[in-house]
Amino acid sequence: MAAISGNTGSVTGGVVGVLNTWSATISRAVSDVTGFGNSGRHRILGVYDMTGSAGGIMDDSTSFVSTNEIAAMTATTGASITLTAQSGNTIGANVVVDSVSLGSSKTGDATLSFNFSLAAGTTTSSPFTISWS
Repeated sequence: MAAISGNTGSVTGGVVGVLNTWSATISRAVSDVTGFGNSGRHRILGVYDMTGSAGGIMDDSTSFVSTNEIAAMTATTGASITLTAQSGNTIGANVVVDSVSLGSSKTGDATLSFNFSLAAGTTTSSPFTISWS
């Protein structure tokens, strides 16, 4: 077993900027179906979900309005992204961007961050792919 360093991580798939951070939360709905006669909790699993964010430094080498996170906010079918921890360790999903945050400071960086969630209409049993080696 070898520890993973985030130094070789990345986010790919229609995003703009020099991204240097990402996070993702994978979850699954759980419904409590405990009845009056049960002696313990009874639960059933529901649908999968994934939410997350990515961020970094703005980049002026591409069109920010047409080919990036802002454009992804208006997409109805979502965009495919791949989150990489290191080569061979990835999470891929079709997502929609639900918010973008931009900032600039005289004494610092011009930053951007965006939040995403699984695209509507994802119907597979696992709406994301995880490849971990």
